[in-house]
Amino acid sequence: MSTNISRRKVVAGAAWAAPVVAASAAVPAFASSTECEYASAPKFNISGQPSGAKDTVKFTVPAKVDKIKFEVAGGAGGGSNQVAGGSGALVTGVIPVKEGQVIELVAASGGVAYLESVRGVDSPALWQTRPATGGKGYGNGGDVNEQPIPADVKAQVDANWSKPSDMKRYLYGGSGGGSSALIINGTPVAVAGGGGGAGIRTQPGTNNMPSGKYYNPKAVDASTTRLSDPDVKSVLPAGASASAATGDSAETSVSHYTVLKPHTTAGTAMKVAGGNGGGNGQGGAGGEQPLLYKLANVYGVLGFTSQNKQELFSSATAGDKGGSGFDGKGADGVFAYSYQIDNNDISKLEIVHATNPVNLNDKTNLDEDSTRKSFNGYQTVVSAGGGAGYGGGGSGAARGLSSIITSQKWNGNEEPTRYRQNVSALLQAGAGGAGGSYVAPSVTGGAIASANNAAKESGVRNPGYVKVYLCERS
Repeated sequence: MSTNISRRKVVAGAAWAAPVVAASAAVPAFASSTECEYASAPKFNISGQPSGAKDTVKFTVPAKVDKIKFEVAGGAGGGSNQVAGGSGALVTGVIPVKEGQVIELVAASGGVAYLESVRGVDSPALWQTRPATGGKGYGNGGDVNEQPIPADVKAQVDANWSKPSDMKRYLYGGSGGGSSALIINGTPVAVAGGGGGAGIRTQPGTNNMPSGKYYNPKAVDASTTRLSDPDVKSVLPAGASASAATGDSAETSVSHYTVLKPHTTAGTAMKVAGGNGGGNGQGGAGGEQPLLYKLANVYGVLGFTSQNKQELFSSATAGDKGGSGFDGKGADGVFAYSYQIDNNDISKLEIVHATNPVNLNDKTNLDEDSTRKSFNGYQTVVSAGGGAGYGGGGSGAARGLSSIITSQKWNGNEEPTRYRQNVSALLQAGAGGAGGSYVAPSVTGGAIASANNAAKESGVRNPGYVKVYLCERS
């Protein structure tokens, strides 16, 4: 049986059915509880420890959590108020997750540098440093390990002067920062590289007579220019920072000898390279091996070879390469040393006359103990460590460079009885390269930037951190 439906009824039926369609379209709005929302505060917020240890948290994704938002920051390299350590990286983004997945968070500690002004044996103030362990993390920052002077060298120098002196010095750069990470079911999703440790320099050397009537204003020494000298550019190298997939490479340490300042060229700059940044899972190269010089008399004022019965030794070491992989370790600092031995007859002491004003009959001598302390010494230097990361940063190079004044005797001595010439050791610890960083392709809005946590205080570790926000359905 058929039923005739008028056009009026069809239209009415269509009009009546419209609300049904509209109600169907409105279902997502009605079911808004299926959309997750982030809390204002992170569910997890951990940081590396002041002791240098990392912090870790492992949790299982609960029900009704569809994605997480994260911030992963690497540890800074060690630094001080004289020169900063490198900043760690900051990796951010959002990633989908499923109930039951296991997420591990690793927050790295920062590296550290120890630099303080202390009274020397004779000098009123000296910079003192000491070894430093790298910040622990998913990958560990490069260590700056204690390195003793070789036993045979120590024995030779100590035969002339066995007690402490300001010519016996040990120099250590800053250690590298650890890397932080977010790992899901054993697979790294985000790795934030650590910053490289800061470099450092010092220069023990023979001093002329102090200010007074025996001080000779014409006397020179084998010192270097101040960092603030406007006429020549010197660089105390900061640790390299991590702010991109490939960590930054550290700047080069640059020093200039004061007596060579009138002859300044590119070749008279004393350079020690920093470590290169890691990236793409490959460790950064260490700083290239610094130059050593077999020059006996540069511009008639300075030499780098044994002469005048005074033995000089210098050494230089290229930095090490950083570790590979997601948890690449920052390279450890490398070791170099130098020494100076006076083989002149110790019974023949330096005698000088008064020069302010000049009085040839008013004389004094440098006593035996002061002579032994001033012209004999040994020094060690360990470069800064690299930051850890997706490819660890390389460590800086190191050099201990002995030199001797060739233009005059000690204190510009003009007496017939003059024997020794001023010596010094320029110690340069190259800065560390930064670690590489990583963000997985599955991350939405993934970004790598600087954590802006550069270390600028001696003895303090600026840590990395991990923050995770859960997007939860009600």
